[in-house]
Amino acid sequence: MRARRLFPITSLVMVLGLLLAGCAPAAPAPATPAQPAAQTPPATAAKPALTPSPQSPAPSPKAADQPQYGSILKAAIYIDEATFDLHLTGRSLAYDQASMGYSTLLQYDPQDGARIIPDLAESYQISPDGKKVSFTLRKSVRWHDGKTFTSEDVKYNFDRWMKPPEGVVITRKEIAAAVERVETPRPDAVDIYLKYPSASFVPLVAMSPASMLPPQHLRENKTMGFNILGTGPYKLKRYSRGVGVEHVKNEDYFIKGRPYLDGISQYLIPDNAARFAALRTGAVRTTFLSLVNITPSQAETARTQMADRLNVARIPALGHTVIYLNATRPPFNDVRVRQAIDMALDRNKAMQVAEGRGRIAALMPPGPWALPDDELTKRPGYRGVAADDIARAKALLAEAGHPDGLRTSALSTVQYNKETVAVQDQLKAIGVQVTIDTVDQPTAEKRRVEADFALSVFFPAQPINDPDLFLSFAVTGGGRNYGRFSDKQIDDWYDEQSKTIDAEKRKEIVLKTQRRALDLAALPVLYTNLLDLPYWKCIRNYFPEKQFGYYGNLKRQDIWLAEGCR
Repeated sequence: MRARRLFPITSLVMVLGLLLAGCAPAAPAPATPAQPAAQTPPATAAKPALTPSPQSPAPSPKAADQPQYGSILKAAIYIDEATFDLHLTGRSLAYDQASMGYSTLLQYDPQDGARIIPDLAESYQISPDGKKVSFTLRKSVRWHDGKTFTSEDVKYNFDRWMKPPEGVVITRKEIAAAVERVETPRPDAVDIYLKYPSASFVPLVAMSPASMLPPQHLRENKTMGFNILGTGPYKLKRYSRGVGVEHVKNEDYFIKGRPYLDGISQYLIPDNAARFAALRTGAVRTTFLSLVNITPSQAETARTQMADRLNVARIPALGHTVIYLNATRPPFNDVRVRQAIDMALDRNKAMQVAEGRGRIAALMPPGPWALPDDELTKRPGYRGVAADDIARAKALLAEAGHPDGLRTSALSTVQYNKETVAVQDQLKAIGVQVTIDTVDQPTAEKRRVEADFALSVFFPAQPINDPDLFLSFAVTGGGRNYGRFSDKQIDDWYDEQSKTIDAEKRKEIVLKTQRRALDLAALPVLYTNLLDLPYWKCIRNYFPEKQFGYYGNLKRQDIWLAEGCR
């Protein structure tokens, strides 16, 4: 079998080549800093203040900068999450807050998100028929509680994805969808047998949701709750609901000389203006990722007035603002009602809420799998909403038994209230009256997972632009198919595309699957999102613009702070 150190994921053809030829990347550990660790021991982790204090502006980067150990990176978050269990959550901020405590078998290169490199696995090989993937694990990796990480831990995680315990709802089933069984011939070796050759398997096991969680905790507790017990570069020091999350350096991390930081503290600042003020003064140095971490106008202010000390990266979110319609109960179990809703939604007006950070899309975001814009703009809702469209939508409602319109409710959180109000306003034109039920994030997450809602505007994002992930939004039993839509033809095509290695043939199936999902109004997509991520220039070895979407490499083991951030 042929060995490779790295490979790009931007081309499915490249992944196909690896599947057919076999691959065994064995990237070396990251280079140590010019200043040897032995001569410059890391400082003791400092206790971050609960209220961050302003700092002086950072100078421009110096060409000869060398990594420095120590200091706490201070960041802002805007909301408390429902869980830190990375297999259960569908929330990007949960990964943002917890991933730095965990490791994956493979990982996306933090300096180039188009490449996959080793993490817990130092190498892997794919059999000639593409149905067996063999991982060789690093030796002497330890969990944060001191237990040795072994192949049995990998097997436990795959078993959990495939057959979760009763009462546990896995939102990332796609990771193991192609897996038939897992064998552990040695403590440092794992053989994963696939039901069929899968072009998506290797990219999926490199994403943050594929983090290895600790069997020793889950056997007793079923879920991680708000615990973080991994093998990653940082340990959870404290989680204080309503205050923030504190992480400290893992002194026993398996990559020697990492991480550079003593810790990372994330402060809860729900108010947009207060969060931006903290960023502007240096009380925090970044807001990390989220749709509301910084508004478009704030991003423009940062670019034009703070360019001496801040960068603002604009990156694709790899996620959509969508409307989940509960297809298990009236009125949205009737396709005519869903079609009427979809037809009445003017995407161009909806995108005004995004203030320039949105564009039209179907189930797949812009990229190699997307339906072309010129096809989408021929459809009602995507081409605008004319009087004839409103009349047709009302006629569909009448056919479904709602000649005078209908009343329904929308599950929302503060994060999605603007989008939900925009939907509420547009649907009045066809006689649909929407009452908005605003709840806190943990409650909303629980109700979405349990399909305890009628309508809900939400932003489901994915780590990579892969059909196995995005099409699963409309597949029966899909981990993030919160509306529980079901259609046998879509299910069959989904299975077919997942097993198809030829990229062009797979694309044909992916496109027709999206067309059928549009015809059935399975999941109305308002628009796909772009993100602005602000960070001070004195944060080094941080390359968000080279990542893709929400779930790039979030371990942050290589980040260090230069003068002005320390």
